[in-house]
Amino acid sequence: MNDGVFSPSIHTGSPWSMTTQHGGPINALLMYGVESAALDTPKRVARLSVDILRPVPREPLRLATRILREGRRLAVVDAALERESDGMPVAIARAQFLQDREDHEPLFPQAAAPIPPLGATDRADLISEVRRREGPPGFHLNIEMRHGTDKSGPTGWFTWSGELITGLTTSPAQRCAAICDLATIVSGRMRLSGSVGWDNKIRFEMLNTDTIIHFLRPPIGAWFAFHAPSIIDERGAGITQAPLYDENGALGRVVQTVASNAP
Repeated sequence: MNDGVFSPSIHTGSPWSMTTQHGGPINALLMYGVESAALDTPKRVARLSVDILRPVPREPLRLATRILREGRRLAVVDAALERESDGMPVAIARAQFLQDREDHEPLFPQAAAPIPPLGATDRADLISEVRRREGPPGFHLNIEMRHGTDKSGPTGWFTWSGELITGLTTSPAQRCAAICDLATIVSGRMRLSGSVGWDNKIRFEMLNTDTIIHFLRPPIGAWFAFHAPSIIDERGAGITQAPLYDENGALGRVVQTVASNAP
């Protein structure tokens, strides 16, 4: 079991409160935890699922990681974050690792359509100027965004310019996990923007309670995209699904459970 206490900076904050952290850095820190697990043989993360148990305070958190099982081809690793002050759990994650096989011939090759590449998209802002100026500082202010649309739907490219842990390189998987927390807000705004393209002033009362990321392969680079995402809700519960890309093409998929407070 690996333990460590991590103190958040102002850059981990959420746009809703001065006292809570954004889900993006929490996803990334849990990914760091599972990536740091001392596996006997090299494997890569094929799935990461994160559950946010309660609002995550902007105070020191203890990270604990445990290998539940490791076989020749598969491993399962858990990670948990709790408040250092009283041990209250705030977020948990489970990762499935699989052996990466470079010589594998796909039985069912992916048929993902090409999306507008990063260089062909326009600069956009995730957060409106009013919210940027008047809202709390945090993770959301360190997001760069590009937006494009083709006949198959809208695409949003994102990168996080922050550093997860001072003095350590932020891995592509950690950066991707942070970006994936944005799937619900991005999907909702894309849906409600319609022909406008991207309207960052749109607000809607929905909150994701988890993030599940499936990786077809290891992510590369620092930019990640959602293409033609979907969002639905009924009777207070919803689902966001977003095909996930990096600059090498289709990467996987992110799914979030959504608590809908809309009337």
